[in-house]
Amino acid sequence: MTDRSLILPITCGGAIIAHLQDSFPEEGCGLIVGRETGDGWLVTEIVPSPNQAEARERTFEIDPGLRLRTQRTARERGDAVLGHYHSHPYGDPVPSETDTRRAADEPELLWVVVGMRWGGTQGLAAWQREAGAGTMKRVMVDVIEGAGQS
Repeated sequence: MTDRSLILPITCGGAIIAHLQDSFPEEGCGLIVGRETGDGWLVTEIVPSPNQAEARERTFEIDPGLRLRTQRTARERGDAVLGHYHSHPYGDPVPSETDTRRAADEPELLWVVVGMRWGGTQGLAAWQREAGAGTMKRVMVDVIEGAGQS
């Protein structure tokens, strides 16, 4: 079996980057909605969230009410919350120790991490907690033409 990939419409990728640039130099965050396919996960929508963490310059917390509403709406149309995205201001697009620890709570979720600097991004990468391990495994991201919602 080949590794599965995150299939990201360019419009959804652009929505992620725009939101995180607006949040800089604090961490920005949001939800990734879509559906599983035979090849991986197809993103259909990006839902930005206010960062509700107290120390927004070094961590994030997605609005739990937004997540519940998003899950309900996604389920009604046959989608699901696949994961979330967040930025690492002045950092790289790799999970921090905190990210890895928090991923253990919901190992099925994808983590999209974007490294940010003044003037733009330093890369976008997707990750998922490895089953039975305390580590994160990188997930290939396939950016495609086409629509998604944002």
